Amino acid sequence: MAGDFWVVKLCLEKRNSASFYFSKYNLHSMKYLILLLGSIIPFSISQVNAQTQNQFQYNFELGSTVSSSKLPPFWLLSNQYGMLAPHQFNSWLRTGFKAKFREAKPVNFSLGMEGINSYSQRNNLYLQQVFAKVNIGFVRLQGGLIEEKFGNQDSVLSSGGLLWSGNARPMPKITFLVPKYTSIPFTKGYFEFKGGISHGWFGKSSFIDKAWLHHKYFYFQFGGKLPFHMHYGFHHFAQWGGVSRDSTFGKLPSSWDDYKKVFVADHGSNDAPSMESHNRLGNHLGTRNFGMDYAFKKWTIQLYWQNIFEDGSGLAYRNIRDGLWGISLKFTKENPLVKRLVLEYILTTDQSGEVDYTTINGVQYILGGNDNYFNHTIYAYGWSYRNMTIGTPLITSPAILKGEKRDYIRNNKIKAIHAGINGNFQTINYTILYTYSVNYGTNFYPFSKQLEQHATLLNIRVPDLLPYKFLLSLALGLDLGNLYGNSFGGEIRIGKSF
Repeated sequence: MAGDFWVVKLCLEKRNSASFYFSKYNLHSMKYLILLLGSIIPFSISQVNAQTQNQFQYNFELGSTVSSSKLPPFWLLSNQYGMLAPHQFNSWLRTGFKAKFREAKPVNFSLGMEGINSYSQRNNLYLQQVFAKVNIGFVRLQGGLIEEKFGNQDSVLSSGGLLWSGNARPMPKITFLVPKYTSIPFTKGYFEFKGGISHGWFGKSSFIDKAWLHHKYFYFQFGGKLPFHMHYGFHHFAQWGGVSRDSTFGKLPSSWDDYKKVFVADHGSNDAPSMESHNRLGNHLGTRNFGMDYAFKKWTIQLYWQNIFEDGSGLAYRNIRDGLWGISLKFTKENPLVKRLVLEYILTTDQSGEVDYTTINGVQYILGGNDNYFNHTIYAYGWSYRNMTIGTPLITSPAILKGEKRDYIRNNKIKAIHAGINGNFQTINYTILYTYSVNYGTNFYPFSKQLEQHATLLNIRVPDLLPYKFLLSLALGLDLGNLYGNSFGGEIRIGKSF
């Protein structure tokens, strides 16, 4: 519904049929009614909360960005859960609530809703988050729109997980998961696990209607209460089902048997498109996550590596050069001048090398190579949602640089170095990010020359400057280079949670 002006017609088939129309203006008023209800409902709940042990939080934020060019600086736009548009000016009002009930263990229930009214060339009101969660012991069932990140990268300063970075809007999903590391029985707490399985909906796109998301993941960790930990994690994502707007493919396999094939990344049946009956059914992506950390008395060091795969060649580590490598230092002293440091190296240029082919009954099929990250022949919008890449923003979003149908994601071969620092100066919290990338396009459509880009961000948060303890956040972004061009921009946010 975001930004679309829908006309709803209700026809009563009687002797004299009557028609009722909700014009775009009435719908616009209804959207503001949603925001109003988003304020009244939590207020009502808070009155109940005052007499119970339930937890309640309300948040409110006003913000705006402006830049010197048509495109905002990279780190003002990226990893914002798709909230900002790739335009020179953005402004927004964000409000919502979270409530948690039945605090007594082992069962508790929580819900939340968050709406955004933004303006950038046009007005756009939508629900950014709306969810419900039920926790029973160490397991959880949740559903709705939830801002999420996946991967073992640094949670604050990273450039983003390879496959789910928080760069795109939340997608509607239902998930069954173990959200926190939980001890494996009979291991005395030294071995722990967490994981989950999801079903999601991509909705409509320029190429496929009503495609589905499959996601499952697990992590195993060794260490328990020891200062040293090692972990291994595995993520498997798949786009499948739906109806292609290309008559060559039409309605795509979506039965229960097809789901089982997607779950184990098996090839499709005879009624699937020919490329999927011999290859994997759906568009599959995944990462393997390796990491270790050691907690010293006053600081912790974390090392992590994410390796990407999209087919059998990637699973066989043929593209072992590609991935995200990171080191994170966290200092445990209260209010340190330097609280956290991160350094990352990202490479996606190998892509399993040259293409390998095989011929079956006179038809040529690709066995591996040229993984063409985030692109797919059938799911031509690739690994993106609402035109923003779901994975690392360093692989350029179609909203910023849109390619051809074969390579809708136009730039997926990159080398990058990313650094971040975070800390406190008296009561002011600051964050600095710097990224240098070299960009090559794709294998099918390479850039005529490599394009270099620098992206810098300075963000400061001042909690006590404004009346009524409103939080003031200021950010400056600077881009230099020949991929996104040169751009300077600023951001201001005023918010409060209570």
